[in-house]
Amino acid sequence: MLLGVAPAPARAHASLKSSTPAADSTLTVIPRELRLLFTEAPALAFSRLELLSASGAAVALSPVRAAADSRRALVADIRGTLTAGTYTVVWQIAGDDGHPVRGRYTFTVAAGALSATPTSPDTSPPSAAAEPEARPETHHDPASMPQGASFGVESPAYVAIRALLYLGLLMAIGAVAFQGAVLRLLQRRRGADGALLASARHGAARIGMLGTVLVGIAAMLRLGAQSYAMHPPGSTFDSTLVRAMLTETVWGRGWLLQVVGVLVAATGFRSAIRGTGGWALAGLGILALAVTPALSGHAAATPERAGLAIIADTLHVIGAGGWLGSLLVVLAAGLPAAMRLPDDERGGVVADLFNAFSPTAVFFAGLVASTGVYAAWLHMNALSALWQSGYGRTLLLKLAVLSVVAGTGAFNWRQVKPTLGTSTGTSRLPISARTELLVGAVVLIITAALVATPTPMDMLDIPMEANVVDAR
Repeated sequence: MLLGVAPAPARAHASLKSSTPAADSTLTVIPRELRLLFTEAPALAFSRLELLSASGAAVALSPVRAAADSRRALVADIRGTLTAGTYTVVWQIAGDDGHPVRGRYTFTVAAGALSATPTSPDTSPPSAAAEPEARPETHHDPASMPQGASFGVESPAYVAIRALLYLGLLMAIGAVAFQGAVLRLLQRRRGADGALLASARHGAARIGMLGTVLVGIAAMLRLGAQSYAMHPPGSTFDSTLVRAMLTETVWGRGWLLQVVGVLVAATGFRSAIRGTGGWALAGLGILALAVTPALSGHAAATPERAGLAIIADTLHVIGAGGWLGSLLVVLAAGLPAAMRLPDDERGGVVADLFNAFSPTAVFFAGLVASTGVYAAWLHMNALSALWQSGYGRTLLLKLAVLSVVAGTGAFNWRQVKPTLGTSTGTSRLPISARTELLVGAVVLIITAALVATPTPMDMLDIPMEANVVDAR
């Protein structure tokens, strides 16, 4: 019933609150600028405005800047000539998570409208309290907006990229959890650090390295996809735009941290593969990587609780990797090492291996559950949002599939674990564990879609006249 107590409004994405000229207004004075006020401060590097005449021709605008009196307002001077007719304002913004929100509205200039006098305070350069400067002119070319709402962070291709990222994270985190928890418990049960543990540790390091490489590949794909979604056609690889995106937004700084994490983790795993240590360095890189999904998801764009939301999201990622990721490493590295032992030793070692994994799985699964409940409470404004919103329905689907994963784990605990040490248990456990992983892969794909789905908090008080489209 935690969802029945709604948190204070903490929307993850800004919406248009008001505008000058106002939506659907008829003007008797020709405007000299556009001013759009949003519910949250948009990232200037992601912000774009376009003004179209009734024929669809673009009217020249100045580069977009933050208003001198409010970081939540965007201003652009109208440099083109306006005559009588209807005009359309098309806008795009994005919050700290880099998820674009787009919309449009119209206003009309009446026949015989008078020219305005240059009295608006926002025609002067922005103050030091606002954004220091406008984006380069090329970032706001009025002739074309980005590729459009047909591609955003909810697009299947982008979901696939995030799924690849999450798979790599699970493998890399799982390798560290396997080494730091499962193998330590196994060593206590088996005694000295023998050939079995060395073989399992080497296999885990190789899996961790593979996972880190997948994260690196996904990071490169994400950069291209984000730039494609945010920038005008043909400007995806414009170095000026990409540099602004990386250095002036939380999304970009999170991406840079991800690259650093990949390099550090890869260096650590490389040393571990060679048998010269490196696990502490790999763990440091993995910790950095675990933070990065929060910096491009709902957590980063939760203004009132961003710190707690980012911590909870990071722990959620660590929990998922420590649970399902370490299970993958158990099957791909620990079990093969055990199966190479003589027949009379194999059953006992397999039993000890999975007995060492069990408390690890329980701890990390509990971490997933607790942080998941907190995230749901944070992003849901009511219990009914579970079935009345797209986010809630996707979350319910995730929970349903996750319950299958938990059920499979419970079956392993109650039915398969007691038979460990026998040939029957040794043969049954890999099958049920692989089933658990397969269902976990479905959860991963659903999560890749969920993190880009507008939350119920996003939909609060969105003004009707803005024609807002969350094109994430």
